[in-house]
Amino acid sequence: MRSNNLKFYCVGAAFALLLTAPSLALSKNGVASKAESPQKKLSKSEPIKVAAVSTTTGFGFSEAATDLKLTVDQVLEIVSDENMKKDSQSRKLALRKVIGQRFDFRKMAMHTLDNVWGSRSRKEQTQFTYLFKKLLEKSYMHMIENFEGGKVHFLSERVKGDYAFIKTNIVSSDRTVSIYYKLKRVGKEWRVYDFLVQGVSMVRNYRFQFTKVIRQESFKGLLKRLEEQTA
Repeated sequence: MRSNNLKFYCVGAAFALLLTAPSLALSKNGVASKAESPQKKLSKSEPIKVAAVSTTTGFGFSEAATDLKLTVDQVLEIVSDENMKKDSQSRKLALRKVIGQRFDFRKMAMHTLDNVWGSRSRKEQTQFTYLFKKLLEKSYMHMIENFEGGKVHFLSERVKGDYAFIKTNIVSSDRTVSIYYKLKRVGKEWRVYDFLVQGVSMVRNYRFQFTKVIRQESFKGLLKRLEEQTA
């Protein structure tokens, strides 16, 4: 019988350093799916000079990069706010609000379930999306908080119609982690539908883990695990 203490975990060098949570790796050797890299390399862009007080640096921002930069700046501002540090609950609520405005959690949830999504009831889809949103928020916030005092560098971007691919680095005094965002234009805004940390796709990694749980247990078993980890 498998332990209920196993945790879902977005693997990769960065998350291994930052989240320090055991992986829900259901393979025999306890290792999750192989790290996945973007299919195409981003073209390089010359960085522009910015004021030293800026939380982010980068190139001449497109509309997509501007939207993403706005969210990143807001997140870093909340994380570094001294008053927020004294009120963890308000800090988490503020971070969830900012992240929720940029991340398309429903689209991510659909992609992580892949073909299973269409066979679930609307109630199940809603419940899964809610729990997955909490799981992803927790992971992303933990990652950002562990780089408090660092800076985010926007390195390059590629925009094709309603899709954008933006490469960034989070740089602190002792390490640098690469985060590659995939965005889609939704109305007048650009929304994140996947991101890769050190080449590992969050959506594909969770899809691998969720599929294993559903096959070996059930969809209800998956929901139960998510509820336990996001309680």
